[in-house]
Amino acid sequence: MVSLKTLLRALAMLTACSPLSISSSLAQNEPFSFALIGDLGYVPAEEPLVVNLLADLAKHPELAFVVHVGDLSTPRYACTNEHQDLRLRQFNSLPQPLIFTPGDNEWVDCHPGQGIQGFDPFERLSRIRKNFFPDDRTLGARRMSVMRQSANPKFSTFVENARWVQGGVTFLTVHATGSNNNLGRTPEGDAEHSERNAANIAWLRESFELAKTNGSRAVMVLTQANIFPDFPPYPGKPQKPNGTAEMQSALHEEATRFAGKVVIVHGDSHYFRIDNPFRAPRVQGVRPPPTPSNTMRVETFGTPDHHWLMVTVDPSEANVFTFRPRIVDANALK
Repeated sequence: MVSLKTLLRALAMLTACSPLSISSSLAQNEPFSFALIGDLGYVPAEEPLVVNLLADLAKHPELAFVVHVGDLSTPRYACTNEHQDLRLRQFNSLPQPLIFTPGDNEWVDCHPGQGIQGFDPFERLSRIRKNFFPDDRTLGARRMSVMRQSANPKFSTFVENARWVQGGVTFLTVHATGSNNNLGRTPEGDAEHSERNAANIAWLRESFELAKTNGSRAVMVLTQANIFPDFPPYPGKPQKPNGTAEMQSALHEEATRFAGKVVIVHGDSHYFRIDNPFRAPRVQGVRPPPTPSNTMRVETFGTPDHHWLMVTVDPSEANVFTFRPRIVDANALK
């Protein structure tokens, strides 16, 4: 029987033969930058701010890629074909490759309980998968090949979970959303959550194993949901059972076992921050141990603040990542 480690080593060799990986490996020691955005344009009055932000990104064609961590607008707009198609056109107009991971506003929340009539969350999810993930390439005017979890027949539904390697960093998107990750509303939703959650955790664990096999210096996990309810501000009231608790536990385990840097990126609570989410709980009279020094959490800007975050990867730097908030002048409060 072939071991998982052997299979991952073979996968790494196959990946190394792809055009994307060849170009990445040639620049393995060269610094590069990319952008993080999400949670933008929640009301029609904010659409000009979205246009300003995208125009600012377009001034930086040197960016290796842009990642949007979900929520195309509020459910009132994000659930509609018209708004989804608008965002898709905007994403494809950018000069850089754009990677998207879905949020709750464009499918989970498309139901009467959110005041949204005439939509079915599962039909919306199917449409998102069809239109935003048609093949194994990113969106954007300059497209980039990625590995999709759907390449594995066992997880053929999950076209949205993507992975790519660049500059000694393993990047992956994981489709976990706000609104408790679609858990606790209906039996049908709970069944969908269970299947997708199992796929997400399998994708996380496989990606960390691949990062070890490839000798990656860092792993960046990108998702929509804020999975850390212990740290305010948090979007909404934490629910029980928590729809992202298993994902948080798996991430903690994998980060603890990984020798390099780990960065967890999300949106959801519209609060720009960089911190360490894995602090040990306080015990009365006992000094808390140091937090794991290899892990940090990054939350992107979100409405009403329409700006973006530039991330620079420098393999020669001990911390690998440098974060620079980019304030869009046209959107700044004067």
